Amino acid sequence: MHTPAFVDHTEPDSPTRSTVTPGPRLRADKRYSAAELRDFGLKIYRQVWREFYEWEPGYASRVLADVKNHPLFPVRSRTTQMARTMVKKVADGVPSLSVHSESDPETCIVSFTNHATYGALTTAKVILPTVVLDASLFPPHPPYENCSPASRSILVSEGERDTAKFLPYADEPTFPAKTHLAKFAHLEWEDEFDADLEMIRLETAWRLHVAHKLSLSDINRMNIVKAIRTSHNSGLLWDTQQRDFLHWPGASQINVKDGLPVNWVPQEDDLHARLTSMLRVSCPIINCLLPMCSTHAYPFSPYLPAKKPQITGESMRLSEGNPCGQECFRLVPDIERYAESLPPPSNEADQVALTDNLSVILGIAPDLFPCQLSVLCFRSCKEIFVKRMQLYPDNTILPLDRESSAALSTDGESGTERGTIQGKKKKKSRPLVQYFDDKSHGDFTVLDPCAHPGTCATAMCPCYTNKMHCQPACRCGLSCVRQWPACACQKCEDASCPCALGKRECVPGLCVRCDAGGSRKNPCSNTRMQRQDSKLLEVKTGSFGLGAFATEDMGVDAFLGTYVGHILTNNAADHTSEIMAHNGRNYLFEFSIDAEIFDAAQVGNLTRFLNHKGNGMDNVDASSILVNGEHQIGFFTKRRVDAGEELFLDYGLNYWLNHGGKKGLGDEGTVADGVEDFGVIFERSPQANVDETV
Repeated sequence: MHTPAFVDHTEPDSPTRSTVTPGPRLRADKRYSAAELRDFGLKIYRQVWREFYEWEPGYASRVLADVKNHPLFPVRSRTTQMARTMVKKVADGVPSLSVHSESDPETCIVSFTNHATYGALTTAKVILPTVVLDASLFPPHPPYENCSPASRSILVSEGERDTAKFLPYADEPTFPAKTHLAKFAHLEWEDEFDADLEMIRLETAWRLHVAHKLSLSDINRMNIVKAIRTSHNSGLLWDTQQRDFLHWPGASQINVKDGLPVNWVPQEDDLHARLTSMLRVSCPIINCLLPMCSTHAYPFSPYLPAKKPQITGESMRLSEGNPCGQECFRLVPDIERYAESLPPPSNEADQVALTDNLSVILGIAPDLFPCQLSVLCFRSCKEIFVKRMQLYPDNTILPLDRESSAALSTDGESGTERGTIQGKKKKKSRPLVQYFDDKSHGDFTVLDPCAHPGTCATAMCPCYTNKMHCQPACRCGLSCVRQWPACACQKCEDASCPCALGKRECVPGLCVRCDAGGSRKNPCSNTRMQRQDSKLLEVKTGSFGLGAFATEDMGVDAFLGTYVGHILTNNAADHTSEIMAHNGRNYLFEFSIDAEIFDAAQVGNLTRFLNHKGNGMDNVDASSILVNGEHQIGFFTKRRVDAGEELFLDYGLNYWLNHGGKKGLGDEGTVADGVEDFGVIFERSPQANVDETV
């Protein structure tokens, strides 16, 4: 009889304790200082440490002894016979060949090893016939390195920037490994993982939180165990869920979820907490609108400004519109009598939940019609209308227009006053509001969206304190007077549209006349980058390595794509200098001095394949555009381009100065003096793009 194929060494589940292990306790009638709580936490930590290592050596010895007494079981005879037959057929197929010395480079030897029972090995070596091919018939492919395709740039966090994940070119002695690693604050392989220590920390956190009723924030402030939860995918609770739970006699849990808030998910009936939780991870930038966006740093602000209703219930009843159904409030002839027929408010769970949810929704969007609210609240339209009338009686609503409900500007004028001040006689001479980002958006770093109570005319607003416009993602909304002024174009042309002249794309919801939102068949032409409406390119062998080619005839100003990659700072970009010098390839695109840098070496799209050509022979221009409050680099054709023609970009004077004034391959002369860099340093390979792959 064969030994069992698998021996289960899983520890039996330890029962959840009903009593706490004897040890130090906190008195319920006493208040403790932070130092006293830390001393108490250290006592619990030492107690758990002692209990664990009193158990662990004996357990490990038993497991090792059990493995020794149960060696690998013999494979079935049928499987053994099949393997031997396969080796014999291969060996018998070339009987005339003999085994030559393995040091002979002309010999190709394959070894077949049979792993027999109890460690016995049988090896057969077979010489394979050599097939010679004329490699000259196949032209070599240009050198390339792997690059993950992406449609959006990826922000590299501070922790990732300062940590070396691995040593590149570790087997090449010419790579300056010590110089490269010296630039990083941490090495990924320095932090050793201790599974025992993780279980000790988890048990300590459980006893402090569940048994001794200390909050998780108090436990974190003790600085004894690793932070309980630092983000959605980090912290002690997250780490312990990534492997099997160890059941040991001192553990007070059967699994990691017992007694500890692993996910910190708000209660199902707490709509406000659920919205707040989602807002922290939902990117408000119009270009993204995604949870846990990889382009922008989160958590984001969970703040939503409270709004006052501007539409009375009577105005809703008199408004034009079709009934949403048989239960629509528009079909109720006497709404007051219907309200009296409803049962009085009660403390039942469903009634309380309805009132709470409706209050939360109306606090965000108070002028939603009952027809819309009924879908959100799963109640009839007419019942929702009555509830809204109870929350917001008509006599408490003051109708306000769009501008007067917005924030005041920095000069104290409202939006209406600011827009019509030139049409009136001056009451008092006041300077117009000056914004730092009016002249050129390339001179500033985009701020995080503002999110604060009150108007954007106080020191609480970072846009106000920095004298900058509010962005579309700011919580103040598009009606804020600090927003960029909307264009009034029917068709946005570069020569007349103020947005295009300011190197900004039109904003959906703000620029409505040109259809920036894209509701028509032919939307605004000044929204191509945010819609990613680019021409299709082809990558193949070009003038220098691989290059980008047009797949169709293109006119002037055709949009080719946005340059994407890792978003770095100047210090983080310096970490790649040894790598670029070693492989001779550079994909850094610096937007402006002391601003973000795009690195398409490991992440990018087809725009990274554009080769260099100077002296006015280039057919592509790079332009920095502000897209919904976000800096982006777009590529556009400078002239007509035929299908199949290679696309070239002039890397600019700054690039060649950074490489000792050397000319790039393909230049017939020096770089033209009139090359415009618009504050952008486009750095590429000194070999003019000899590395390429998608």
